[in-house]
Amino acid sequence: MPEIPLFPLPLVMFPDVVIPLHIFEERYKYMINRCIEESSLFGIVLIPPGTSTESESTIQRTGVTARVIQSERLEDGRLNIMAAGTMRFRILKFTGNKPCWTADVEFFEDDHEVGEELQDSFEDVVRLYRDVHRIASEMRGTEVAEIQIPDSPVLLSYMVSYVLDIATSAKQELLEMTSTTGRLKSLAAHLEETIQRVNSQIARDAMSRKVKGNGHFNVQ
Repeated sequence: MPEIPLFPLPLVMFPDVVIPLHIFEERYKYMINRCIEESSLFGIVLIPPGTSTESESTIQRTGVTARVIQSERLEDGRLNIMAAGTMRFRILKFTGNKPCWTADVEFFEDDHEVGEELQDSFEDVVRLYRDVHRIASEMRGTEVAEIQIPDSPVLLSYMVSYVLDIATSAKQELLEMTSTTGRLKSLAAHLEETIQRVNSQIARDAMSRKVKGNGHFNVQ
């Protein structure tokens, strides 16, 4: 039952995702410097955006361990780091909060799944994710760039869960799932909602441009 230091943040981390972090609080400078020196892991856990205080009741019980893969030390002791997500964990017991939170944790993975349902769900998310990427590029007026799609259904589900613009509470639910198929199905639903929302926005923008262009909008 390993004990790890915790870094509560208003975001949901996922394995195999790399994020930039700016470290400025003294307690977290101490924690990150120690992790760098010892090549050890720390745990990123969600504290909901807008939460005024960190406590055992506000820190979410499922998170992801992260490793510092790149660091830049600034003159005043602050750090810029790149942190790579590794494994999911559940907090079993908080063991302290000075200078930073620590907890005993257990690691977990998705249930083993194979079969057509998993493959179909994987292909649905790949298709929908490419559609979202294409529509976003068209809205920006930029060329549709090639995107890298993981071959693993698990890794795809982590990547899309992280980048998808949904509420942190929904992301936390995706993180806590132990069914890859279930996570992919949830992602497919979120992606379909995103496509519908963006297409509606495109239609509204087109109508607005037409109205502004000739002063009225004719229905044929």
